[in-house]
Amino acid sequence: MNRRIEKLALLILVIIAATLGWSCAPPTAQIKVSRNEIEKGDPVTVSWETKNAKQVQLDGQPVEKVGAKTVTPEQTTTYELLAKRGRKEARDSATVNVRVKTIPAPTITLRAEPDAIEHGQSAKLIWTTTNAKVVTISGLGDVPVSGEREVSPRVSTTYTGTAVGEGGTATAGVRITVTEPPPPPPPVERPRVTQPPEPAIEEQFARAVTAIFFDFDKAELKPSEQEKLRRAAEWLLQDRNRSIVFRIEGNCDPRGTAEYNLGLGDRRARAARNFLVSLGVDAARIETVSYGLEKAQGTSEGAPDIIPSWAHDRRDDFVYLRGGERR
Repeated sequence: MNRRIEKLALLILVIIAATLGWSCAPPTAQIKVSRNEIEKGDPVTVSWETKNAKQVQLDGQPVEKVGAKTVTPEQTTTYELLAKRGRKEARDSATVNVRVKTIPAPTITLRAEPDAIEHGQSAKLIWTTTNAKVVTISGLGDVPVSGEREVSPRVSTTYTGTAVGEGGTATAGVRITVTEPPPPPPPVERPRVTQPPEPAIEEQFARAVTAIFFDFDKAELKPSEQEKLRRAAEWLLQDRNRSIVFRIEGNCDPRGTAEYNLGLGDRRARAARNFLVSLGVDAARIETVSYGLEKAQGTSEGAPDIIPSWAHDRRDDFVYLRGGERR
């Protein structure tokens, strides 16, 4: 009987020792990340597990003994896990390296061929870019990322190209110099003749090719103005006049915005040009330009005796440029 009591007492002592040993076991802590290296802006999962802990902290903030969370670090970050039980502690850490994406800056080149022209001539703008999403050129607006465009500036002009991309902005510029053509050589002296001299070609042109007029906010040719252009075409198609080159200048009255009137003036000039071409006049002899409301002088839409008037401003002027010299 005493032996059985001794064995029972011994078993109780073993159970008590085991219980005391378990209750005093030190805590453990383990932390890990789903990826140790990421691109800036990518998410990563931080997970942890502890044992025998009464208090658990992640980067100084209380958390559950076992858990996980998703984070998006902006820079390389070390996550620290602390498990406590009484005076005993366990620590662990995991680091996520954050790589910053390198975005290349855009580039742009812009050139003109040629970069010096005479008034009335054309040049070609040529541009190329890299790493650009949006490209604009002053005077042209939005353009493809690479390309070329023909321009005919009336005065010396600097064109500036701007390329915008994820890596920033780049600019480039080119200047086209416009000069007036040299004057024609002085006329050769000829023996006097009894007949009166023939008027200068500019004067003959001005008499044969006269201004045409338009209705308000219109670019369509009225029948009366078409008849003027038919008479002008007959004169321009004469053998002695086939080398004449001239310019059609579209004008508007002062109403409306400058931008709108530039477009309207351009449509008026092109309407006259297209009609003359349909009558047989070579398109290469005709230049067009829009002055919009720049030359408007009218004061009202009043009675015909009020001159100038807005009706007078709504016109196409025809300006002799060169050619048609008489022997």
